[in-house]
Amino acid sequence: MQNSLYNAKDIRAVSQLLKQAQTMIDKYDLPAQPFLENLGFLETQPETEITFGRSGGRLHLFKALEEAKERIVIKCPWASNHSIDNDLMLWLNYALDQGVQIDLGWGYQYDIGTVIKQDHHGNFTFSPEGQSRYSAMPKLFQLQKCYSDRLHLKLTGGHSKFFVCDRKFAYVGSHNVLSSTIPNLKIAYPDLQGDETGTIHRGIEAIQKLIARYDQAADLTSSMRLSA
Repeated sequence: MQNSLYNAKDIRAVSQLLKQAQTMIDKYDLPAQPFLENLGFLETQPETEITFGRSGGRLHLFKALEEAKERIVIKCPWASNHSIDNDLMLWLNYALDQGVQIDLGWGYQYDIGTVIKQDHHGNFTFSPEGQSRYSAMPKLFQLQKCYSDRLHLKLTGGHSKFFVCDRKFAYVGSHNVLSSTIPNLKIAYPDLQGDETGTIHRGIEAIQKLIARYDQAADLTSSMRLSA
């Protein structure tokens, strides 16, 4: 039998260290990732990094839907079938099935009352000239009915684009991650994938600011009903 890189004694020692680390994390309510990074168990990632092209935001959105344990916050004014295709719908369903709460802020401010309207039953409708920008909203409304306790859609207005995965990382950038046409992610030519630039943030302060920004934003649905 060939000698392995680590023998049973080494493995037991590492296992014991991990147990001790977990005890410290639980006892003192320490942030797990920085604590384990300092002990050398996790590879340190930069607090911020820049992504280019549409694929940068797209890949990190998939990553958020795959890795989130508690909550994902997404803010994007438009939601079209160009971006919210079968693949993204599958990942949305996957995250919701795992018990993840998804808060999604949508709607461009200058479209509210013109392109975005409500019928007498309170259902959203979209005028023909802007319908393509919101072509994915009907299936998101349907998904919300299936996961009413976990998927929350909020008419926020505005023009900002960002999303947050738990308190792990956040994306802020120019890319309309829920509406723009997405190139084949296997193509390794970011300069040809649209003039988009974004930033990935892993610092807890920046992440908390984005979460607070979303949570404090008013739901403009009520104002539409009042003006109807």
